Amino acid sequence: MSVQTLVEPPKEVRLKRKLNELELSWPDGLTSRLSCLILRRSCGCSHCAQAKRMGRLSLIDADISIKKVELSGVSGLQFFFSDGHYRGLYPWGFLRELSEQVS
Repeated sequence: MSVQTLVEPPKEVRLKRKLNELELSWPDGLTSRLSCLILRRSCGCSHCAQAKRMGRLSLIDADISIKKVELSGVSGLQFFFSDGHYRGLYPWGFLRELSEQVS
């Protein structure tokens, strides 16, 4: 991922539990859908980043879901995943980059 610039937050964030995805409606009209699996694999918390740097394989269940979403100040979201992981903060810029990659 590149260095993130300030990105305007989405107009709407919807957790679609039945589809295991997060839907983001951005101010410029882009609507993106990010699977819970992509979000979990993209976690940038220190624990996950260290595991990636050390080349440790982290098995993540394809059926992973998000149990809860919290707004983290005005800068992004925090997810509470079904595997118990909740450390990563997902800034708006990071979510926008992921959205553009999957669109």
